[in-house]
Amino acid sequence: MLVRRWVRAACGACMLLVVSRAVPQDRFDREKSAREYVQFLVLQLDQWKQEFPQQFYAALVKPPVDSSKMSAAAKDGAVEFAESIKRLSALSAAPDLMTNAEFRSQLDKALTVTKEMNQAMSVQRFPAPLQNSWDQIRSTLNNLARVYNLEMLAVLEPPGGGGGRGGRRGPAAATAAAAGPVPGGLAGYIVDLACARRGKGMWTNAECVARCVRDGDKVVLVTDDGKVYQITNQDKIAPETYGQVVTLTGKVEGDAITVESFKL
Repeated sequence: MLVRRWVRAACGACMLLVVSRAVPQDRFDREKSAREYVQFLVLQLDQWKQEFPQQFYAALVKPPVDSSKMSAAAKDGAVEFAESIKRLSALSAAPDLMTNAEFRSQLDKALTVTKEMNQAMSVQRFPAPLQNSWDQIRSTLNNLARVYNLEMLAVLEPPGGGGGRGGRRGPAAATAAAAGPVPGGLAGYIVDLACARRGKGMWTNAECVARCVRDGDKVVLVTDDGKVYQITNQDKIAPETYGQVVTLTGKVEGDAITVESFKL
């Protein structure tokens, strides 16, 4: 009888030990996941810190951009952005990243120094590739701002015409896209929709694409300048194309393509 009571007591203690360990482990996993998400966003921004400023300052000296109408803060925004991201990247290894006051303060500074540049991008007619790059950078900064409850950058539409997104698809371009097959096909990366919106850093991540597709997301074609085409017949896309540059041929209607064939 005493043996049985001891066994029951020991088993009960073991169960309590398992439960007590499971709860902290669950909390730890959530914190780890959040930390890795923040580090992933910082890594994306880090990939832009050299390319974007170079493109930005090259655009300032060419029409139709009129840099004389831009404030000094707007002009300095690109280099300030690069410096801020450099510091963010160094701080992102902190074990207490989710509550790290220095990281949060640096992120707030990155948002502040790019605010006037963001405004200028909505007024000046910058080249479409540069505008698309900024759209992705701003989206990533705003995703970080949500995590740390900071004020986000305003999502402002660029002016129409030959520069930003407003000038990328005029009536003639829309008519050509709707007409049917595109000569030579559409070239771009095969990614899931979520990764397509996260920037170039994710377009070649085949493992992430495969995981998102398993979770129910659909694959799309994203061109080098960020244009996303929905793929109407998902069964035509083979897993080996995930994260790869492919050329799709088929019927194009607006922002969607019905694939007839693809070529890696």
